[in-house]
Amino acid sequence: MAGPGLLIDAAMEGRPARFAAAANGAWTAVRRHRIILFVTMALCVLAGVVFILLSTPDYRATASVEVEDVPAGAAGAAAAQRQATPSDNEALMQTELEVLRSRALAEDVARELALVGSRTFFDGMDVRRPERGAGSLSQRQVETEMVVNLLRDNLHVELPGKSRVIRIGFTSANAVLSARVANSYADSLIRADLKRGFESGVQARRFLLGELDGARKDLERAERDLAVYAANAGVMAPPESNDGDSPPPEGTTATRLAQLNAFRAQATADRIAAQKRWESARLSSVETLPEVLNNGAMQQIMTERAQARAQVVQERQFRKDAHPEMREARARLAALDDQAEGMANTIRASFKEQFDVAVHGEKQIQSEIAKVERQAQAERGRGVQMSILERQVDTYRLLHDSLLQRYRDMASQAGFQAGRIQPLDRAAVPSRPSSPNIGVTMLFASLGGLILGLMAVAGRHIFDDAVTSADTLAERINLPLLGAVPAGEKPAAEIFAPMASALLLGSAAGLPRSILVTSAQEGEGKSSTLYALAKALAKLDKRVLVIDADMRRPKQHSLFGIAPTRGISELMTGQAKMDEVIVDSGVPGVSLLPCGAIPPSPAELLVTPAMDSLLATVRERYDTVLIDAPPVLGLSDACLLASKAQVTLLVVEWGRNHHGGLRVAVDRLRRAGGAIIGAILTKQEGRPFEYDYHRGG
Repeated sequence: MAGPGLLIDAAMEGRPARFAAAANGAWTAVRRHRIILFVTMALCVLAGVVFILLSTPDYRATASVEVEDVPAGAAGAAAAQRQATPSDNEALMQTELEVLRSRALAEDVARELALVGSRTFFDGMDVRRPERGAGSLSQRQVETEMVVNLLRDNLHVELPGKSRVIRIGFTSANAVLSARVANSYADSLIRADLKRGFESGVQARRFLLGELDGARKDLERAERDLAVYAANAGVMAPPESNDGDSPPPEGTTATRLAQLNAFRAQATADRIAAQKRWESARLSSVETLPEVLNNGAMQQIMTERAQARAQVVQERQFRKDAHPEMREARARLAALDDQAEGMANTIRASFKEQFDVAVHGEKQIQSEIAKVERQAQAERGRGVQMSILERQVDTYRLLHDSLLQRYRDMASQAGFQAGRIQPLDRAAVPSRPSSPNIGVTMLFASLGGLILGLMAVAGRHIFDDAVTSADTLAERINLPLLGAVPAGEKPAAEIFAPMASALLLGSAAGLPRSILVTSAQEGEGKSSTLYALAKALAKLDKRVLVIDADMRRPKQHSLFGIAPTRGISELMTGQAKMDEVIVDSGVPGVSLLPCGAIPPSPAELLVTPAMDSLLATVRERYDTVLIDAPPVLGLSDACLLASKAQVTLLVVEWGRNHHGGLRVAVDRLRRAGGAIIGAILTKQEGRPFEYDYHRGG
């Protein structure tokens, strides 16, 4: 059993062999269909020559411009802008390319060069100038449309690499016209860029002027609203120098509120003191009140009352209660008691009155404080609204001043801004035509013809079902290949030696006693093949009889160089005997039974018993009989002879017979009773035998 290494070596060795076989097969297909390849190449080259002869020479002139990142500002000062990114640069260049290809720029070029109505332009573009209008369009409108379309169709715009240079080319049959149009395109692009810059500046100034007017109106409205509100509220705006930290002026609500808060504290303290005095007077004895004790009148009454009480006590020691003096002393004491009580009640009532006055005073102060607080809150609201209006005025004033300064700057820069696109090279009048390029055209025509020819050869080879190898012969008609004869005028004799040796094994008894040699179509080389096989068998010491049964176009007598007068046709009709018509061919071991006279109906002679008798007789004298029969397709002679011969040998021309017709021929022979032992390929192109050692094993 072979190891893995041997299998790998065999595979490696088989690759070059298979590649060589594939290359050889491709070369064989090309050589076989070389007429198709040569004709296709010749037609393509001829088409290239015709194209060159019929083409009008075109001249291309090219101008170039440079696109800058940011145009120069006023007085050459660069405007402060953000750094451009690669994507921004690419977008900028693509935008300029689209501007170049735009219809507006083409119309500008047409106006500048007065191309509408110019016969020179139409002659240079090799088109016919319109002579009338079309539909609702006038003749000039149609001509203008044609000029614009011609300019746009023949414009060539290029971006060399990643540079900022644009090449503007124009192609026409007039070299001077090409240069003029290319330069006009460059000039129009520069003017369009300057115009866009100027118009954008005008629009910006116009926009700023509108914004400035709006800001001025807003500022006036804000100042008017502030003044109206201040007048309606009866307040004055604080001066701009007031920072908010200075104390409020005298007489303001804040000062009054502070004073009232101090008064409320004092009133509360007075009310608490009066309340304490009143509570003390109401709950305790009147005589014990300090105010009563410290009162001079009350002290005098109390002294007199003490004296009167002392007198009553003294009088009671000596007199009874009914005594007049006792009654008078008691009356006087009661009067003093009433007087003291009345005075104490008066003092107590004064405490109550003081308390009520303190409470009322505190309430009045609180009411005044609430009123002032409401007034202060209203003043704070008015102050907030005043601050809002003041800030609105400041904002509009700042916006107005900023827009005014920006407008002044743009107005000062107007007319000084440079364009983004700058001229680089002017288009020169070309001295040589740009097309047609003879060398390039012929090269492409030749390469195109070669490619188309190879494609045609490949298609023909792929879809060609002609027999070209032993594999196709076995696949399509199920016949073994006995050998192949290379294409040439006279193949070497040693080529047929292996075929003769193969015939020695054609039957179980060895060499078949009778072999019919035929082909599907005429002209495939069956007669010459039979002639060569007879000579090869004779060299193997075999006695061979060649019967020329092709009584329609006999060739064996000419191949052997004999001019007989009688043959198989006379033998079949009984006009001659066998020994009289069989002649020596001149080749040792080979005898010939020629055709003789060509009969009007060969098939009728072949079906007679005389043919069977002839074959039975000659089998005893010769080792084998080679019968040359007509082609199978279109005639019945070969089928009749196949039923009488022991085996049949089919001659197939390489690359001519297709599987459909060849299969029909084989089927007809087999239905007639013929035993086909194999086929011989004739006129083979390439190597006679192609065998892959590694593939075959």
